[in-house]
Amino acid sequence: MHSVNDEFWSSQVRRILESYDETLLRQVATRLCRPRNHWPNEELIDRCLDTIGNAAMLDRRLKDQEVGAQNLLALIGQSRQFLWNVGNLVEMAVALGTLDGLKAVRDLLEAGLLFPKFGSFEESPARPLSPGRGRLKNFDVWLGQATPPAAFVHPAVARRAMSRPIPWPVPLRHEEKRDLAVLEADGLEWPLRLAVVWQMAASMPFRRTQQGDFFKRDLERLQNNSALTGISSDIPTSAPDLGLAAVSLGLALGFLREHEGEVLPGEFRMASTVTANTSATSSPKDKSPADADGLAATLAGLWAALPRVLDWNVVRGWQPGAMLGNPHPSAQLLALALLAALPERHWTKPEAVEDWLVRRHPYWSAAKDRTPVVSAPEGEGPAGRGKRGAAKQHPNAEPGAGISAFLLGIAYPLRLLQAARAANGEYWVRLSPMGRWLLGRDAKPPAAVSFPQTLLVQPNLEILAYRQGLTPELIARLSRFASWKTLGAACTLQLEPASVYRALQSGESLTSITQALERHGLKALPETVLEALRTWSNKRERIAVYSAAALFEFPGPAELNEALARGLPAVKLTDRLAIVPSEDGIDYRHYRLTGTRDYCLPPERCIEVADDGVTLTVDLARSDLLLETELQGLGEWVNAAPSPGRRSYRLTPESLAAARGNGWSLGNLEEWFSQRTGMPLSAAAKMLFTAATSPAVVLHRQLVLHLDNAELADGLVQWPPTRDLVQARLGPTALTVAEDDVAELTKRCLQIGVELRPAM
Repeated sequence: MHSVNDEFWSSQVRRILESYDETLLRQVATRLCRPRNHWPNEELIDRCLDTIGNAAMLDRRLKDQEVGAQNLLALIGQSRQFLWNVGNLVEMAVALGTLDGLKAVRDLLEAGLLFPKFGSFEESPARPLSPGRGRLKNFDVWLGQATPPAAFVHPAVARRAMSRPIPWPVPLRHEEKRDLAVLEADGLEWPLRLAVVWQMAASMPFRRTQQGDFFKRDLERLQNNSALTGISSDIPTSAPDLGLAAVSLGLALGFLREHEGEVLPGEFRMASTVTANTSATSSPKDKSPADADGLAATLAGLWAALPRVLDWNVVRGWQPGAMLGNPHPSAQLLALALLAALPERHWTKPEAVEDWLVRRHPYWSAAKDRTPVVSAPEGEGPAGRGKRGAAKQHPNAEPGAGISAFLLGIAYPLRLLQAARAANGEYWVRLSPMGRWLLGRDAKPPAAVSFPQTLLVQPNLEILAYRQGLTPELIARLSRFASWKTLGAACTLQLEPASVYRALQSGESLTSITQALERHGLKALPETVLEALRTWSNKRERIAVYSAAALFEFPGPAELNEALARGLPAVKLTDRLAIVPSEDGIDYRHYRLTGTRDYCLPPERCIEVADDGVTLTVDLARSDLLLETELQGLGEWVNAAPSPGRRSYRLTPESLAAARGNGWSLGNLEEWFSQRTGMPLSAAAKMLFTAATSPAVVLHRQLVLHLDNAELADGLVQWPPTRDLVQARLGPTALTVAEDDVAELTKRCLQIGVELRPAM
């Protein structure tokens, strides 16, 4: 998300005005700042910016605009998003009753209250932008050349226009209901999803195709992650492809970034990213950025980012580049603005909001004669109109606007709405206090409730985070050093070596991590957790970084010491390993190389698994330095080498328990086993790794019935008089029977001519 402070947008306005042809600049300045003399271009631009920053003069210029143009600016202010596609602006103007929506946009451009977007906002403010080879002479030329054209409003203009009431052509049906049980979300559903998708991108970037879609592997990662796709039980409805929606929203917010066809993690500082956004569009009575609480600032940023989510919609889900004109940003803003126009305690049905939009939004219902559409009674549906008012469907129109799904599945989790379910199962909605503040109806956001102690850190390195105490700042902080596993009323995270190393790399320290856990913890940190954090931190602090180096592995300590004595310019790492920063001083004629390794390639399969499932034999000619470190943490070295060039390790309950304590998970072990052996994890190794956490095994005393053939066993299992006496089937011809049932089973088998005899 771009910066949203006034200085940033003032610099963009200056660049745009500098790219205007002199004639066009003077035409715009004449309407905006009313110059009395023939001032130079630079002074004209300065006076235009002074007018935008002067509230009294700005109010007079807003009053000079037609109603349709004023409505557009008010909607942009309520959206808290200053950059809009022109197509969406035209749609909103038409939905509000303006016959020529493009004229309303053009009037704002000519009045200096709306500015065309050229190039990138990241370009240097010192260099003016120019469309094409020359300066912009006419707005119609720009509207015809840009694909698609986009325009922006200065935050000062949005602030002044936001407070102006919008005259809706037809009011929305609403009622004051006092007998409904009010439901309101905590607003953390999407911040938590963004945290999960940010961590996924940090562990492995998402790759995109030239068409804008994701490669199959990454698409499956996003579609199958239960933390991304699952919804809380208190959310009335869901939307498709929520994981992909989180990626699109993360890109709009700047939490994720695209570079050379990959989606990479950006800066994940949730509250600080959007606090500036809160101050940029709120009314003068709003709280300052320093006073705004983190949740209100975060939700303001999420609401502002929704119009920039263009490759996902609530009707069809993920559609990268599928829609030439995306009507959902304008329809969703209109839906919330409609609710903002209702009296504070009044409710309406989501279906009523969707019906209002489908009949008036030009994407879904562009009537030949718009007069009946604008003035039709609210209760009249599309099917009940006369011939003169019959609607003509847009050729690319979708079957519905999906407004009901947006309100209950997106706006409600964002805490923009309150919902209530009537006795007949129908939902009613209204703006929440947070939504009323975001859309300019209230001066302040609702007060935040604080529960600082909300974490339960367990000895197995799992963190239980109770949701009522989570805040956006705490979510972002936890995401830096712990991995999110499940989301719900009690979310779970896991402290892992990779997550802690990532935090240390980004500037965290052992002290800052432990302080965060202790500050928000319900109990003192377990000693096992502190020891694990110390171990991982110490490992990183002992690391020396070489831009380029060669690693030498010797058969034993004696060979390494002899090489160092002969002048090998190396630094001793272990009793068998040495590192040489530069290979220029090495005379390889004095060494016999048994193999070389490229550590950029996938791990080599160099381990054979014995029949017992726990004895691992390493082929030293194909192994690498990482393997020895991994095996020392998983197994115990077997002294007797099976043959020259080979080394054996054995997995034991003690060694695997130590590995589990050092952060190895079952998934890590299964992946390592597959990479190094080319086989799935052996049953014995899996048993030893999981035995400590498995439930107790119950030993039953039973008799085994051995039959002559499988058909007879099938019959006894299926026949009603005997199947209730069979406890389990051990194999094709073996069944288990309780001792107390033997007599009865013998009797019933005799009825069909089968004799059961005890074994001698």
